[in-house]
Amino acid sequence: MLVLFIYGFAIVCTVILAMAFFLELFNANEGTPFVQWVFRATDRIMQPFRGIFPAVEGESGSLLDPALLFAMFMYWLLALGMHALIGWIDRKVAAARYQERLGAAHASTASPTTPTPVA
Repeated sequence: MLVLFIYGFAIVCTVILAMAFFLELFNANEGTPFVQWVFRATDRIMQPFRGIFPAVEGESGSLLDPALLFAMFMYWLLALGMHALIGWIDRKVAAARYQERLGAAHASTASPTTPTPVA
């Protein structure tokens, strides 16, 4: 369930970043409410990645921002890393439970020792 939340977060971030990338690339009108909403959402998601790469401005006011592409890549890398970490922890817990059950089964099948008579 946690893995689904992580991938869902990565998908939402990627969609918002991709929309912002294309809106900037095609010089969308920043006065429209949808474009304003996308840029506000992008500001929060892009906070750790601002200023990593310089944006390239085109002739007609369009903007190519490689930091948006880098952020998309990093969010997916983070999601894959979290998935791998959760899988590793899950395997460790399953192995510990298996060893515990194996030890309990071994202890229950061990032959009881007969008490020695005390003289």
